Amino acid sequence: MNSVIAAASKLLSLRLVHLHIGRPIVLRRYTTDTPDLEQPEPPTKRQPVQLPIPIKLDDQDIEEKHIRGWGNGGQKLNKTSSCVQLLHRPTGTMITCQDTRYLQQNRKIALKRLKDKLDLLTNGSSSKTGKKIAKLQARKHKQRQRAKKKYHSATTASLDPADTSTD
Repeated sequence: MNSVIAAASKLLSLRLVHLHIGRPIVLRRYTTDTPDLEQPEPPTKRQPVQLPIPIKLDDQDIEEKHIRGWGNGGQKLNKTSSCVQLLHRPTGTMITCQDTRYLQQNRKIALKRLKDKLDLLTNGSSSKTGKKIAKLQARKHKQRQRAKKKYHSATTASLDPADTSTD
């Protein structure tokens, strides 16, 4: 017991351990000035995190068209050109937006969607949309595994070993 107290006091003096409500919490600090204590191995090198490339839209790269609307909304929607169609020339990506009755709101929504689409194309899984997609895929995979575990175990338990024999 005395050796434990001596080791704890030595660690406290080296500021490697803090006492918190009666139990020690070891901090991850790597020092070389204490050869009598075992040094933990330094962390392994991780792959560098790729930062997403910011998307900048130039007005010269975007071709904007205003076309007539369609669908629900009555005669007014079908007669006015409130639908916005954006074409990003360098990538050939086209976005069409007819969410509202108003041209300015549709233009803002279409620009936002175009930016998100270009972000997904350039940054892939590190983009905002890519992260959402990966999160949804992980959730669906987890649900499938849970259902498989639940129903697979129920079907195997209901089978009688005498019934599975083939004569």
